Amino acid sequence: MIPTSLFGINAKLCNDFFKSLPELLEVSDINNPEYEKMLYETLELSGFKQLEKINEYIGFHEHNWGDEINQEIISTLEITKYPDVSMIENLLSLEHVDCVLLSNWLHFLKNIHPIYDEDACSALRIMDLNVPFEPNDLTCYSKYVSVIDGLKEYAPAGALPEYALPRQRLLQLGLAMWFNQKRE
Repeated sequence: MIPTSLFGINAKLCNDFFKSLPELLEVSDINNPEYEKMLYETLELSGFKQLEKINEYIGFHEHNWGDEINQEIISTLEITKYPDVSMIENLLSLEHVDCVLLSNWLHFLKNIHPIYDEDACSALRIMDLNVPFEPNDLTCYSKYVSVIDGLKEYAPAGALPEYALPRQRLLQLGLAMWFNQKRE
């Protein structure tokens, strides 16, 4: 049964994607030692030091928001429960903060949220799902999270190979590779 978050999906294209997912992952960035290292290093740190490490990894130059704002950021991210991302909306009011940055913070802090990715959104649109890539719109990111979670639930046995990475990351990477192959 298809999850409600996938309502309207082109089932044939979705099934084609799942059939090709193991091969897509083999040619993707799945074996990135720096990424894997970040997953574990981030967990060894605490407080805003975690975000500083993530920011360094993704190339985001954080602003001097001050201790009070830094604590609000950490507190907000800590109370955000997957798959509901509504709690992070207030963080979008900070200068230079968008859903791509927030998704990276959540992904590395919690190891479950998918990274918001333009190519993955484009792949979902090919499958007839309306998942726009709008980095400043939390509704679009929320829909993306919901659809990725729906794909995770809908995935046939064996479609998601065993890796030491979060399944949401596998789907995000696979969708991006699938889209890029479709573009060629």
